Amino acid sequence: MKQVFYILIVFLLAACYDDKGNYDYEEINTITVLLDDVYSYRLDGDTTVCIIPELSQSLQKNRDNLEFMWVHSVINEFIEGHDDNDTISRIDTLRFHIVPDDPDLEYEHYFRLNVYDKLTEINYPFNVKIKLVKPYDGAWMILHNENGHAALGAVEYMGNSILKTQDAYYKETGKRLEGMAQCLGNYITYYYPYGRGEMFNLFSVITDKPEESGVMCQWKKFELMSPLTKMVYSSDQSRFNYSNVKLIDGEASWGAVCLSDGVLFQSPAAMKLYKANIAADLGDNIRIKYASKAGFGAILYDEAGHRFCFYQNQSRSTTGDPNRFNPTDENPSSYRINPVPKRDNNVTDVDVNNLPVEQKVLWVGAGYEFDPNNSRGFYANSVSIKGLDSCFVYEFNMDGMVSTVDGHPAFAGYYKLKLPEGMDENSCFASTMSYSGILFYTVGNVVYRLDFKQSGGKATPVYTHAGGKATMMKFAKKAKINTNYLDFTNYEFDPNRSLGIVFDMGNGKCDFVVLNLSVTGGVGTDSENYPATQVYTDFGDVKDILFL
Repeated sequence: MKQVFYILIVFLLAACYDDKGNYDYEEINTITVLLDDVYSYRLDGDTTVCIIPELSQSLQKNRDNLEFMWVHSVINEFIEGHDDNDTISRIDTLRFHIVPDDPDLEYEHYFRLNVYDKLTEINYPFNVKIKLVKPYDGAWMILHNENGHAALGAVEYMGNSILKTQDAYYKETGKRLEGMAQCLGNYITYYYPYGRGEMFNLFSVITDKPEESGVMCQWKKFELMSPLTKMVYSSDQSRFNYSNVKLIDGEASWGAVCLSDGVLFQSPAAMKLYKANIAADLGDNIRIKYASKAGFGAILYDEAGHRFCFYQNQSRSTTGDPNRFNPTDENPSSYRINPVPKRDNNVTDVDVNNLPVEQKVLWVGAGYEFDPNNSRGFYANSVSIKGLDSCFVYEFNMDGMVSTVDGHPAFAGYYKLKLPEGMDENSCFASTMSYSGILFYTVGNVVYRLDFKQSGGKATPVYTHAGGKATMMKFAKKAKINTNYLDFTNYEFDPNRSLGIVFDMGNGKCDFVVLNLSVTGGVGTDSENYPATQVYTDFGDVKDILFL
């Protein structure tokens, strides 16, 4: 954190005589104060913040000549007589009590230290800011298995330092998760158990023990707010395999999608999971292998039908209380898994509802944001299984999926490329709204950028790890961040360009790497306090990563 030195020097000049040119100076006391401009504190319990400024004087050996006054405000204004200014201390040390459960708690506090020198009758003001940080807010979470059970690792950014925790769940609760790791999930939503009237970054931890899995409150020591057994709607319990939950994926405030045993479940704002309905023209033989959500829609790959599908999840009529879930209002039959719609301006090189048998789909993900009106894209990648000499990138437009009003195509692009060397079904893939025509993929321990809209495609190495093999890759965020609900200033990087990668190092150990990328897709520059490339070692067998 930047430190600011305040040095205040005043000289009294004696009279000046033109005929002699003599100048007499009377040296007076000089005050030097060292304070940080911002102090960040992790708000994990009842806390008293203590700030002791480093202060020195040029002429005085003690502080008998000084008087101190700390003034507090929550609006960054220090106007004499202002109602929001409170004098809270008259000694040099600031002690400020913080109660996390205070309903009127503010997360930014402004202070002015007034130092008054009685010898010179001069008052010197110094401004300081205290920023409170919720635990695991703007943090990477790492769900891994070690010693025969799941552990919840974390990487937190604390203003001017990074805190890596091997098992944050144990640290906060004193208990171990008993099941084996499956997946993590989060999205922005109203959620009654967290508190009324606000939207929250809803966080889920899933192991193969459903009674310990579910929605957890990350800033309340991972308190289990709703177990997975209660999250699944009662009529759909028989279709939900609690020991095979593959994915919970959500962006923005439009709910989430979940995969269990190839069945797609959707969640409205209350994080109640119910089986998604299927359009009649898709038939009954459907098994979803990949799904990716962005805004109000999700692109799906149906392995059984070897086709892409689309699901519009737009249900938000909810109290946010999982105990008062209304299936009539919140499971609208109009929202179904549908084929990719036929539009007059769709690409016609291939039928996305009946893919070529020689192609194998490897991944689907949220893609570039086409225009300022939030027209979102999806990408999908497949390779040829006949000769293994080609790869194909599909581009979809979410607005074109749901409407013909603005004339967007549903299927917007199809790119046939020479298969990049080493790319296969073991490669990891990632994309984000920030990059148009760019996918990121891995081969062994190397991360590549694939500019697939260039003629023939262009693969460029971005990062090489010291051994191991990449097994998972995700961007921190893949959608616009609503700053009314999320504040990632402590993170110091753009989460839409922050790429997390897991490398299997063997012997049940994994490394976790964060690459903060530039606007062109290469590794970017360091921030004020953190390196652009960050490597964290010695996690167990990582099953999922997530940025909160």
